[in-house]
Amino acid sequence: MTREHNFSGVFYPKDYGKLNASIQNYFTRLNSSSEDRKFLEMVNEYIQDKKIVSFIVPHGSYDYSGYVSAFTYYLIDKIECQNFIILSSDHRGTSPGISVLEHGFWNTPLGPAQINEMMANNLIKKSSAGFVQIDSFSFEIDYTIETQLPFIQVLKKNNFRFLPILQRKQDKTTCIKLAKLLASILPQDEKVVLIATSNFTHYLGYEECYAIDKKLISEISKMDVESFYDTLKNYFQYICGYGCIATTIEFSKLLGNFDVILLKHLTSGDIDGSRSSVVGYSSILML
Repeated sequence: MTREHNFSGVFYPKDYGKLNASIQNYFTRLNSSSEDRKFLEMVNEYIQDKKIVSFIVPHGSYDYSGYVSAFTYYLIDKIECQNFIILSSDHRGTSPGISVLEHGFWNTPLGPAQINEMMANNLIKKSSAGFVQIDSFSFEIDYTIETQLPFIQVLKKNNFRFLPILQRKQDKTTCIKLAKLLASILPQDEKVVLIATSNFTHYLGYEECYAIDKKLISEISKMDVESFYDTLKNYFQYICGYGCIATTIEFSKLLGNFDVILLKHLTSGDIDGSRSSVVGYSSILML
């Protein structure tokens, strides 16, 4: 099957040249800040000997979240990796629980990106009956994974494959189970990058958004799912991919990665000047 770029022109440019230029501009802007560049180069030294690393990255409109995303993809550019897992929550609520595409391509204006058929098949085979299901419809109407692919394509061209996963069930038990399953399907002799995509606090005032996001990021840094969910009792309605974040925490711990680095955090208010209703965006590394 081929999944078309259904959300180009909405969340990112539809034109090849404009899309490529917009992504390159985020990297140019990042490189123009000696402070940010030196910080990321320092972080890069810690990830080069890691076989598996994980990132949390936003999925807003590029105009708002693209610069924050660039902090994650700046580091991904430094990693010699051709295997990606992209995990997102199901924003339309149509997934049976955990959805996957098993083969084919996902088009963007930059060209086709190939789905990792081997990893998809292993995921399905190793899951208990009905836990992971092939579900093309949910991917057709959800935009979040699509927003990640152009960044990877700019960096890796056609030299990568990816496993797309939508996670509607975001309870703690499901997250732990999915994390174990993902850890069990990793190729033995190849690097893999897990990209979990989630925006942070939605549609609160600027100061309140920063305060809540600070608490959530602090909880993530503890790498403790129990504590994370305890904090979420008051805030889960504000963060769309909390289960994907929990899955990533457990996945990282299973692979011996217990460190967390906040790469960048901004809100939509930092972009457009609004203070009354903003969305938080974070790039976070687990290694």
